[in-house]
Amino acid sequence: MALETYNQKRNFAQTREPKGKLEKGQHNRFVVQEHHASRLHFDFRLEMGGVLKSWAVPKGPSFNPQDKRLAVMTEDHPVQYLQFEGHIAEGNYGAGDMRVWDTGQYEVTDGSDPVQDVNKGRLRFRLMGEKLHGEWSLVKLGRGDNQWLLIKARDEFADPTWQLETVLPIEEKYLPKATRSKTPHQVVTDQVTDKTPKATRHKSTGAKVAGKPIPVAKAFAAKKLEGDVVVKVDKHEVTLTHLDKIYWPDEGYTKGDLLKYYFEIADTILPYLRGRPLILKRYPNGIQGHSFFQHDVEDPPDFMETIALEVERQPVRYALCNNLATLLYIVNLGSIAQNPWHSRVDDLHHPNWIVFDLDPEGQNFSLVCQVALAIKEVLDGLSLESYPKLSGSSGLHVYVPIKTEYSYDEVARFAELVAKIVNQAQPDLVTLERSLRKREKGEVYLDHLQNAEGKTIVSPYSVRAKDKATVAAPLTWQEVEKCPRLEDFTMANMPQRIKKKGDLFQPVLHNCQTLDDAIEQAEKLWKEVRPKKSKSVSR
Repeated sequence: MALETYNQKRNFAQTREPKGKLEKGQHNRFVVQEHHASRLHFDFRLEMGGVLKSWAVPKGPSFNPQDKRLAVMTEDHPVQYLQFEGHIAEGNYGAGDMRVWDTGQYEVTDGSDPVQDVNKGRLRFRLMGEKLHGEWSLVKLGRGDNQWLLIKARDEFADPTWQLETVLPIEEKYLPKATRSKTPHQVVTDQVTDKTPKATRHKSTGAKVAGKPIPVAKAFAAKKLEGDVVVKVDKHEVTLTHLDKIYWPDEGYTKGDLLKYYFEIADTILPYLRGRPLILKRYPNGIQGHSFFQHDVEDPPDFMETIALEVERQPVRYALCNNLATLLYIVNLGSIAQNPWHSRVDDLHHPNWIVFDLDPEGQNFSLVCQVALAIKEVLDGLSLESYPKLSGSSGLHVYVPIKTEYSYDEVARFAELVAKIVNQAQPDLVTLERSLRKREKGEVYLDHLQNAEGKTIVSPYSVRAKDKATVAAPLTWQEVEKCPRLEDFTMANMPQRIKKKGDLFQPVLHNCQTLDDAIEQAEKLWKEVRPKKSKSVSR
């Protein structure tokens, strides 16, 4: 077990430290804790593989690239240790005071697996903390199993004059004899005191390092988007970083191109995001790099609204994308597609629509279109309007907008009923079998199980992390009949399509349909068409 050593070193009857257990999910968080133990040092921890990989850094991190800080790798710590502060009682391992010195998130620079990089002895990453920013490296030394170097890269955040300030006063026992006095120092390591001129102290804020704020429209009107920039959005300032980073290598599309796209279509996409909890899937190094899901948003900017929900008995703070500043902020984090809930915060337990997700898994896309039309035929018979959109990946979604007076359970049962009817009408074309291994060749999976509370689906007009930067494009049913090509709807041409055709999906926001009669009709229809023998519908 990765945390066995951690548990063995601690007596949890005497310490408030969290018990070690592996964590599911990956949020790429980091923490630096100031630890006043037998020796003052800084514990540097990166979340990966369900634990916090940990290093003790005696002198703490430095923004000076010439400072190669010794970092001694210690035992893995539980992810819950991210928030740990307090006093570890005498007689216990690590006895002394501990405070969080910095916290935030990190991304692996080349998009690789951080656990594999640590095993190889070299990890390059970018920190996005309250104090620490920019690119860093952890490099294992050849002469020991646990000795590494923590090194700041020569980037825009590098500062040879920077000095590290402690959170707690430094006791004299930690100071060299030549610098001791009767007055406790609120100082930095390397014998720098609180008398250090303030001009040399590093205050790490994105707005200051990226330059003077400029109007957002002016920023995206530039012929070339590169470097970092702070944009003014209404009364808010949003820092956009690494605009020239390549996100789609084959097409040459950059992070700046992605941000510009969302800026141009913001008025169209925001109505589908406002008031809905978002699950972020982040690609900090583009579509070929490492990606991870982020549910919990820590330290959101002032312009971002959030909602705290309980998930598996743990509080989770979800982002709400209610304005342009927030949209640009989350896209800058590497959130290529936007994935909202089916319901809004003003009525979380009642969805605004039903979704049928068609998954071809390698089948000809023409089959997907046939299944979508079969769903439409059944829904038409139930007097329900439906609206198609490409998933932007490989499939197609069919939406049925409804009044917010039906529970998720009611919606899920109705969606299952419709799916069974479609499956019974087209048994050689449609399957309800979730297991890819058990599906027959030539079948399209009709997924009705997305209609559960807490589930998300990619929003209309979202860009996907796929070749050609394809988009989750709303379609007309006439277009579905002609079976369009996925690659014809991309980030490059979608703004022009919106200008020409408008928002084809707008009825989904306003056509609030009742289900009472449709549920009754569907139940009658299923009794008529269901198999007479007790046979599994999904095969």
